Amino acid sequence: MKEKKKNFGIPDRERLMKEINSQVKNDLKNYFQDRDYGVVAVPKEDAIRALVVKTTNLCEIARLRHKTSPIATAVLGRALTGAILLTSLLKHGTEQRILLKIEGDGPIGLVVAEANAKGEVRGFVQNPNVPTFTKEVNGTKKFDIAKAVGKGTLTVVKDFGFGTPYESTVPLVSGEIAEDIAYYLLKSEQIPSAVSLGVLVGETGKVEAAGGFLAQPLPGVTDEAISRLEENVKKMPPISTLVKNGKRPEDIVEMLFEGFTPNLLALKELSFKCKCSKEVAEGGILVFPEDEIEALIKEGGVSIKCNFCNEEYFFNKEELERILEERKKNTN
Repeated sequence: MKEKKKNFGIPDRERLMKEINSQVKNDLKNYFQDRDYGVVAVPKEDAIRALVVKTTNLCEIARLRHKTSPIATAVLGRALTGAILLTSLLKHGTEQRILLKIEGDGPIGLVVAEANAKGEVRGFVQNPNVPTFTKEVNGTKKFDIAKAVGKGTLTVVKDFGFGTPYESTVPLVSGEIAEDIAYYLLKSEQIPSAVSLGVLVGETGKVEAAGGFLAQPLPGVTDEAISRLEENVKKMPPISTLVKNGKRPEDIVEMLFEGFTPNLLALKELSFKCKCSKEVAEGGILVFPEDEIEALIKEGGVSIKCNFCNEEYFFNKEELERILEERKKNTN
């Protein structure tokens, strides 16, 4: 009889609340291997929820697509990871989307990340070539993310797929992104949260490790559980260090829930994926004024670049002439 393949997609009732033991951890390692993924877990004893994600590969893909400088890689990676964490506010496995927008006065400029509830994320920074700023923390040089981002605002847009998307804006409290997301969750969602984001960039500029976690108390949580969670969070090393040292999301869940019995609630594979296409780019040209399209035809063609993934689509003279004819039909 053929062995049934393990399915770690959207969990069904029989998979809910599965204790994270050595067998489950081994199954997860064999299934996901080196791919990016996230784990949603709750302790058996109390009302707390945590989402822990590994995002190394998708952050590296973003770096390669946007050709970002080391500090821009760290900023974009944190934003992408943060957007994924915020999808915990959405219905699992749907096309519902979160857009995270950071508008600071620092040299990196606008930072945008968009993620859907399926685990697909994309994003960009306005200035991918921003020079690297560093600061010393306990004798160690680290990226000065706050200096690159500057002061400004964080806007989160939740699109549930019906009606007008819900939008909320809060001031940046640190520019470090994790603290800013935690502040947003407290002020706009009234959810006190522990948020950690980390992107480790190597000497060659490559992303060596990236990940994040979001831990939140749920209704009915005890004061003792909150205190224990706070202590666990305080003594944890940076999450990028944990990922670099081989810790997987389920391992980090065990660290967050030390003193509890952690149970697996849901899993999600993660990837950098953009919705752009030549057809979408053509739709953008179609709304240009006719005289602008005519000017592009005289120039012999035009390239349209997607901000989110840096993909470029070229339209030659013949294609533009066809688009112009369609434009004229639509306006008559």
